[in-house]
Amino acid sequence: MVWRVVALVVALWLALVSSAWAMEPADRLFQLVNAERVQRGLAPLRPAPELKAAAQRYAQAMAEGGFFGHTAPDGSTFITRNEQAGYLKWRFLAENLAAGQPTPEEALQAWLNSPPHRENLLSPLAEEMGIGYVYRPGSPFGHYWVQELGARAAGPPYYAVQGEPSTGRFSAEGRLSPATRSGERAAPLRWVAETGFAVEGPWLAFFRANGDVEAFGLPRSPVVPDPTGSGLLVQFFQRAVLEWHPENPAEARIQRRLLADLLFPGADPPHDPNDPPPGPWHYFPFSPDRPTGLGHFVADYTRTGQPIYFKEFFDRHGGVTAFGYPTEEPKLRDGRWTQKFQAAILEYHPENDRPGVLPGSLIPWRTYRVQVRLLGDEYIARLGLSFR
Repeated sequence: MVWRVVALVVALWLALVSSAWAMEPADRLFQLVNAERVQRGLAPLRPAPELKAAAQRYAQAMAEGGFFGHTAPDGSTFITRNEQAGYLKWRFLAENLAAGQPTPEEALQAWLNSPPHRENLLSPLAEEMGIGYVYRPGSPFGHYWVQELGARAAGPPYYAVQGEPSTGRFSAEGRLSPATRSGERAAPLRWVAETGFAVEGPWLAFFRANGDVEAFGLPRSPVVPDPTGSGLLVQFFQRAVLEWHPENPAEARIQRRLLADLLFPGADPPHDPNDPPPGPWHYFPFSPDRPTGLGHFVADYTRTGQPIYFKEFFDRHGGVTAFGYPTEEPKLRDGRWTQKFQAAILEYHPENDRPGVLPGSLIPWRTYRVQVRLLGDEYIARLGLSFR
């Protein structure tokens, strides 16, 4: 009798294992997420076809496009992608991404090991979920996982956890509904950085949409009246200063101060547009009668063939909106390739242009091969400011 019970248990275990093996990876991850939630006393999430469709399409787009992050090269965000898939009248949305993990178990563990991802995944505000997965050999990460979480129908808007910057092999982001779609005022988005200062509302929306910490650094101040006497409200960051322009249309009220022009005034004479560097490039023609550029290239290689990847970084982190126009061609300064833009200086760090990940993390070294100089800190020091 005992052997029959043992045989039955083994048979059931084998059936479960076989079922897990036969299950699609995205479905398996869905199952694992709900098991984790139930184990922690949370309600399981319902499948939402719209979230599933958005997640699968975005996993495919990242795999085919060779990029990784919440904002796609076409400018779409997880909010616009889910709405385009038909997920409307939502009151909570969040997105977790993972890349490089070959199994659902490893993808889930990566999220659970990271506080913002875990907070999204275990949010009591979430009610529905969709998961997408694509394996594409030869792509930068091979395996791409997308988890969309949401809640619809009646209910008050909520504050949602803002994920950490989209760097490395996994990233998280969450947002509350910008409104209830009936004209009610949106509750603000808010993120408190480790510097102790918060970024919120339209300031945070601009920050997230135009490069995040990689482009702006951490906040060094709250929103304050401009100490230089411009009459504007401003917020200082390690790499930038953002300004509030209430006279502009809503989409243009946050602007980046042209710090590089202030700290290092002047621009080189326009470069010959018929003398492009090798590889991908874009030329901003000199046209003093209209704001289309200052006559310089942004490119991924110098004219001698040295890789610098400035165009890739520029395009991925907001372009002209975030950095302004290039005011020179790439130059060697103290042994490092740099290029000055109106609002920033890009630096190429060859020591980070290598395979592998940072010790103790899943963040690829190459995430930091291009960095934005800490002009915000330099500007704060020049003005002699302190916000403590």
